[in-house]
Amino acid sequence: MSDLTPIKVRLLGKDYTLRVAKDDELATLEMAEYLNTKLQAFRNAHPEQSDLTAAVITGLAITEELFVERSAALDPGEHVNGVLTDLEKKLSKALLA
Repeated sequence: MSDLTPIKVRLLGKDYTLRVAKDDELATLEMAEYLNTKLQAFRNAHPEQSDLTAAVITGLAITEELFVERSAALDPGEHVNGVLTDLEKKLSKALLA
């Protein structure tokens, strides 16, 4: 663990010290900047919300971005097969009811 480097990031005006591998320092700073930009956008749109609410909603929005990117990277055939399988289950259920 001694090879971890402490870095400071600022999120919603608060400083946080993180310990990261030297090779991950730049990427972590970029991710923190991205997160802070998203947090600030939420805060500007909803100034009445708490920091915790801003963090949760922003985290969910970023997670949605990740899931959309992942699904776009999937083989289209796999996606279609998954959708067809789901439809087949729903149709079977409806016919048995």
